[in-house]
Parts: sequence; structure tokens; C-alpha cells
Amino acid sequence: MRSRVLLGLIFGAGAGFLGYLLQEVSVPHDAVLMPTAADMARLGLLVGAMLGLGLGCIEGAALGSPRVLLRGAALGALIGAFAGIFGVIIGGAVYNLALFGKSPVLMQQQGSLLDFTHMVLARALGWTFLGALPGLAVGASTRSTRRALHGLCGGLIGGFLGGFVFDLVATLIAQPVQGAAGMLAGRGSVEIGGPSRAIGFTLIGGMTGLFIGLVDEWLKQAWIRVLSGSGEGRDHILSKPITVLGRNERADIPLFGDPALAPEQCAIRAEGGRFVLHTGAGGAACLVNGRPVQQQILKDGDMLQLGQIRLAYREKATASRFRQPVDVGGSAPLSGSVAVPSHLCPFCGTPKDASGACQCSVAPAAPGPGAFAEPAAMAPPGWSSAGGPPTSGRLQCMEGPLAGSTFPLDRSPVTIGRASDRTVVLAADSTVSRNHATIAATAIGHLVHDDGSSNGTFVNGVRITDQALAPGDVIHIGRSMFRYE
Repeated sequence: MRSRVLLGLIFGAGAGFLGYLLQEVSVPHDAVLMPTAADMARLGLLVGAMLGLGLGCIEGAALGSPRVLLRGAALGALIGAFAGIFGVIIGGAVYNLALFGKSPVLMQQQGSLLDFTHMVLARALGWTFLGALPGLAVGASTRSTRRALHGLCGGLIGGFLGGFVFDLVATLIAQPVQGAAGMLAGRGSVEIGGPSRAIGFTLIGGMTGLFIGLVDEWLKQAWIRVLSGSGEGRDHILSKPITVLGRNERADIPLFGDPALAPEQCAIRAEGGRFVLHTGAGGAACLVNGRPVQQQILKDGDMLQLGQIRLAYREKATASRFRQPVDVGGSAPLSGSVAVPSHLCPFCGTPKDASGACQCSVAPAAPGPGAFAEPAAMAPPGWSSAGGPPTSGRLQCMEGPLAGSTFPLDRSPVTIGRASDRTVVLAADSTVSRNHATIAATAIGHLVHDDGSSNGTFVNGVRITDQALAPGDVIHIGRSMFRYE
């Protein structure tokens, strides 16, 4: 998500500045005469088209998809052009209404702080619509009404901030500098709006893109994170009623790298406030937490495997219900956390039997067609067919305080916990026990062992005591997520 926020800021600011340059050479600006309605419409068209183009590119750039980028740019420019014209018309009407019939020229000449503040706020309200309506272009690249509304909200904030600085720049910077230059040149009047427009349009674009990303983050309900395969590490927000996943570049979440996947492998539907996975016909099996499914209501933390591609499902609505870490650091409990009784599974909430199994414990099943690679392909790194423990392997931290770090695995056990003498130290995470888990090389490959931790160790979403690891397995410890490679 951070990439979308940053890309929104960069693309939006660049588009706003490009719009300023285009309108500056196409629209006459005079120090005395007010611009005509046709001139203002042309200004709105040029600035709106550039804003829509830039904002429409954000999703394609974040996903690394040229097709989505080009579609978003084309539709965004078209939507932005019309939105810019209406934004200028509506904004002008709002600006005049907000002045309550007063003349902005007289208000500026009187030099009253109250009048100046009034004029700044009126301009900000008017320019709000110049950012808000082109912000709708964000939904064009994803064909999502929800994302379009997020763009509208982000545009409202960005447009207001851009308009707010317009008169500040004109009065506090441009007027003294350009006025003095005009007097030296012997000119009676000087048009001082250029710097204000440059900064204002650029700020409208940048703030609109920034707040669109932030609104997406604040209002998103569920998303898919790619853990392995093409697009690894990317988040896909589930903003449509039906989100299609598959080996098709036109899929909402395209998954490449495994020929066993169908063009439309599965779909995630929004049903009754929850998201449900539906498996399509043909292709590799769809597994949720290691179990083949045809239809499954998803909850936060579920691990999805489509062929050889692994995904993590994240959802705000069920995060507090199904992922309730217990503070084991001796400090005050975390805000909103609930201690889970020892006889209940903290993942699915059902009672455990005498062996520690529960509803989410999955017995090894025969792999479906294409669900797993051949045994040789699934062997841990460094494994020799001649036998003996593996000689190499590593843990890649995908999420948590050590995100981006890599920890090599060899014949020596790798210990994980909060204690300072652990190989992987998670001291900042109070939901991790001091001696939480150990990963050791055995005759059958690398094995992860839970060292009696309070919150448990999870592999592919299932709580384990001992578990042999295969490449691509995802290990949850506290708030950290590791991938075994």
C-alpha cells in the first residue's frame, strides 16, 4: 500500500505541473481583465485531463501491468477532461457564493486579515471540485465504483489544500516579487497568478494522489498479498463485487508462472459482508490453509495456494476475531487483545482434542492434479537425493519488524524469540515468547518446532507443534510472517 501512496504523490504532482504548463500557454491570463467562460473551460479541460491521466496510471504502475496502466491513462484522461470542465464551473460558482457578494479585488486592496482569510477559504472551497472530480479517474483503471469514490474523497482533500495555498502564494510571495519587478520595468500592472497556479495545480495533483492512497488504506476492507510467484509482495485490494484470479492478463489479479493454473482459476465474491472464495472449473486445485476447497468463506490470515502460487488473505473485519495475540512480555495487555483459553485454538476458536488438534488442523491429503509439484521439485534447497540433512535454505521475512531480512538455514538450529540470545530476535513484539520456535535440519529436511510458546506457531495458517517445511511455506510467529525458501 505504501507504494500506491508514494506513486499517487509522484504521479499526481507531475500531472498537476504538466497541466499548469499546458494551460499557461493555451489560456490568456491578464492582470486587469477577468478570464472568459471559454478560457476557464479550457483551463479546466487541460488541467483535468492531465490530472486524470496521472491518477489513472497509479494502479497500473503499482501492479507493474502495462495493460492496466495504459487503460487507466486513457480512461483517466477522458474522465479527467470532462471532470475538469465541470470542476471549474462548479468551483467558480462555489467561490462566488462563498464570497457572499464581496469583490475579491476590493477585499485584497483593503488588506484586512479577516478579508484575506475569507478570500483564502473561499478559493480553497472552489478549487476543491477541481481536484475532486478528476479524482474519479482512479476507479477507471480498476473498473471499481468503490475506488472511484475513494478517488473522489482524496480529490476533495487535495483540491482544498491546493486552493488554500493559491492566495497565500500570490499575496505573500508573488505580489511583492513580481510587483517590484513590474515597477522597475515601468509597467503599471503585473499578472501575479503564475507562481500561484504552478504551486496550486501541482499541489492539487500531489495531494489528490496522496490522499487517494491514504483513503484506500483507511477504507479498504480486504486484500490479497502475493507471497510467492509473479508480483511477489504486492497487495491487491478487493474493491469489486467479484474479483477474478487466474492465468489471464485480463484477470483482476493475474497470476503468472504456473501453467497448471486456469485462465480464471477462482473468484472472490463479496457476499453478505464477507468474502467467499469460489473455485473455477479446470486448472490446479485451490487450497485454503492446505485443504482443497470448492467454496470457502475467508477470514483474516487464511493462506491460499493456487498451484505453486501462494497468497495471503487479509481482512479488517475478522482480524480482531481470528488473530488475537496475547501479550506475553509481562507488560500491559495490548489494546483490544483478548486472551484465548488454552483449550481453544486461537486461530479458529474451536476446542482442541487430547492431541491438540482442532477444526483447522488438516491431515495430509493426496495432492490434487497440479496442486503440488513433483517430489523432486518440492525438495528443500540443498537436499540431496542420496539422503542426509539439507545443506542450505533460508527464511525470508515478509511482514513484521524484520520485514525484508533474510536468515540462512544450515545444519545448526535457528532459534526464534524475544530473548537476546535467539538467532532471530523479535524483541519488539510482545506477542512472541522469549523462546518461541526452533528450525532445525533433520534427515527429512528442515523442521519447525514450537518451543511451548503462548501464542503458537503457524504454518500456512495452521497451528503446529512440529512441521516439516517445503519451499514456499509461510510461517506466522507473532506479528511476523516468514517464507521458507
